[in-house]
Amino acid sequence: MKAALLAVAGLLWIIWVVALLRFRGRPELKVGTAREFVYPLAAALIVLLWAGLGASPLQDFLSLYLQAGLMGWALVTAVWLISLAQRDCGIMDVAYPLTAGWPSVVLLAWRGTWSPHEIMVALLVLVWSLRMSIHIGVRNAAHAGEDGRYAAWRRRFGGHWWWWSFFQVFTMQAVTVWLWSLVLVMAVAAGPSDLSWPHALAGALFVLGFGFQAISDLQLERFKKTRTDRHQVLDTGLWRLSRHPNYFGEAMVWCSFGALALVHPWGWLSLICPAYVTWFMSAGSATPMQERYLARTKPAYADYMTRVPVFFPWTKP
Repeated sequence: MKAALLAVAGLLWIIWVVALLRFRGRPELKVGTAREFVYPLAAALIVLLWAGLGASPLQDFLSLYLQAGLMGWALVTAVWLISLAQRDCGIMDVAYPLTAGWPSVVLLAWRGTWSPHEIMVALLVLVWSLRMSIHIGVRNAAHAGEDGRYAAWRRRFGGHWWWWSFFQVFTMQAVTVWLWSLVLVMAVAAGPSDLSWPHALAGALFVLGFGFQAISDLQLERFKKTRTDRHQVLDTGLWRLSRHPNYFGEAMVWCSFGALALVHPWGWLSLICPAYVTWFMSAGSATPMQERYLARTKPAYADYMTRVPVFFPWTKP
């Protein structure tokens, strides 16, 4: 069974890389950047490291990590099949938090020891992932048609999109979340444990991050329903403390997962993941992309940018 799964994964990996190389030669498709090759290469390096190790604690951990990756991959594959029937890739946004959350909970359930540490890991992951998935699902259901980003890709790739969407949207996000989820697997691998100072730190960071994310999402949805002009800018509530409080909250939630990973002796190694998520949300992709779009579509946004910090609250604009 393991050999069959590795063979299927290897074949799909080859198709992914070959397609990236082919599409790279067509500038109009805007695919095949150096960063897009990072994801298949990172996945291949982890699998090769696992395969090359003999029996050791590191191989045991990587086995657990690969199990989480396969569960996430199985989920996004099912979601991809649904997207083909619905002609809507936006459902991957709904699946994103579940891709990170459910493998960790399943791994904990398989062990079944349910120490205070394991219960806290499961609760925080479930609360975060279910809340975000439900929020995005409700938000998407209120809008007819496919999200503009995916619709543009669908037009650009034409007849290739039905299969290329599996790699461009679903597999790429699955691998991204899997890499980020190193902290969650590290927290799971820590095994049964009582509560200690990392749990206090995790709880504080989670309350901060979840509060910012959930409240700012609620404020934004309420604003969209009551505004009189689409060019208006939300600058009240948490949105007067940060131009992207929901992204800040997401970063803090992942930092709380990093604190849970510190229960494991190797946990500090996995802190690169919440650090990367924070960079990704604040400077790498999410915030800059939104900033460019809002500055282009909302004339009042320029003034808002001079008054409110871009990401971290209580810092200078």
